[in-house]
Amino acid sequence: MEFNSRQPDHSFRMKRCVGLLVVSLAVLVASSVSALPAATQSVIVEVSSATASVGTLKVVETIDGIERVVLGPVPARVGRNGVKRDRREGDGTTPLGSMAITGGFGSAAKARTEIAYRRVVAGDCWISDIGDRAYNRRVRRTRCDAPNEDLYRIAKGGAYEFALTTDYNASPIVTGKGSAIFVHVHSYDAAGRTKPTSGCVSVARSVMKRLFAMLDPSKNPVLVVRIRR
Repeated sequence: MEFNSRQPDHSFRMKRCVGLLVVSLAVLVASSVSALPAATQSVIVEVSSATASVGTLKVVETIDGIERVVLGPVPARVGRNGVKRDRREGDGTTPLGSMAITGGFGSAAKARTEIAYRRVVAGDCWISDIGDRAYNRRVRRTRCDAPNEDLYRIAKGGAYEFALTTDYNASPIVTGKGSAIFVHVHSYDAAGRTKPTSGCVSVARSVMKRLFAMLDPSKNPVLVVRIRR
């Protein structure tokens, strides 16, 4: 009687299965990445150091892989304490990194823009109170006390006459990570000098009007805050 000395090669089968699994996962990840909308319009804010509150803003569009500056650079202000990647509520810094520009608001009944726009009215309040369940959301309140932001009052004062919203700390919302990160019109001191912000980015009113006019939702615009290298 002859015996078959060959035994099933379990290790080969295992390696083959693992190989197929890796390939499948790679295809799945590649498909997911390719499905994400690519930003082809970037509002780039650059500062010289992490503690600088003065910087520049420019708009860059990418067409067929080629970047082109379509606005700026122009002067910009950021947080009074500079920029920071892991910012906290009230620390006076502007968050480093990239965030989607999700829409705009202001005091005008209508705005010349293609982005989603909403006119602010009395009672519009953005919640910055870490003890409030509506943290980092726009709500309607009969009273909008500090540290929350009275959008109507600030718009009437000029800073939020034109403002862009971002998705910073929006999905998910982490209490205390920071709220109300916008791009808006400069505020000025008694001498007419631009003031730093509490965490937003600010530019001249004329620049905000141009941003409103040129931002295109189909280009998935983003705000990028970075330290100049």
